[in-house]
Parts: sequence; C-alpha cells; structure tokens
Amino acid sequence: MSKINNNRIVSENPIYSKYDGICNICKLGYYPGELISPFFEGDKNYWRHTACLQLFFIPFKFPGFCNDCDVSLGMYSKGYWSKHNGIWCTPCGEKLFPKVSVAYSKPLEEYITEIREAS
Repeated sequence: MSKINNNRIVSENPIYSKYDGICNICKLGYYPGELISPFFEGDKNYWRHTACLQLFFIPFKFPGFCNDCDVSLGMYSKGYWSKHNGIWCTPCGEKLFPKVSVAYSKPLEEYITEIREAS
C-alpha cells in the first residue's frame, strides 16, 4: 500500500476482497475473493469492482496510450484516467458513458461544457 498526499491509504494494485460489499458504481454485490479497487468520494474511500470504472477527467502528467484506440497521449493532454484501469483519450472515454462514474475538477468543468457544446 502507498500513502496519498491527503492521508488516504490506497493500494497500488487491485486487492482481493475479504468481505461482502456493494460496488459504488454498479450497485451490485462483490464477494470474498473478488478483485476490488478504491472508489473515491469526497474524503472517503469506498470500493468498486475493478472492472467498474471510476474515471477522472484530468490533464495527464505523463505520456501514455489510450486503452481503446491506442492513440499516443502526451503530457498535459486531457483525457480520462482510472486507478488500476489506465487512461482513455476524450472520445474513447466518452464512449464508456453512462456506465461509469466520472469526476471532474472545478477548472475542467468549463472545458467539458465546451466539448459537449461543440459535438
């Protein structure tokens, strides 16, 4: 496990559940032995199935490749990121809607509005 700057302790990789619980994205149960990942809500940590995505729309600090179309995403380009699941370019990330939970930072809300209005 590693510490995050706001005193959250978050695992580096998905973990195997020891208990029954409810996924915060699909609202279905998970059971002991299933892989789960963190779900962030405010200052609280919950759990989700690793395959159920909680996406964050962010400017990337590191280059990478989109999980779906394999396009190169450079530093500071904007797209979707999910802990333990990787990154998506904006068009591929939005193809995943509405079956995901998405979090936006306040500065990026205006950018999202511009993208949606341009479509």
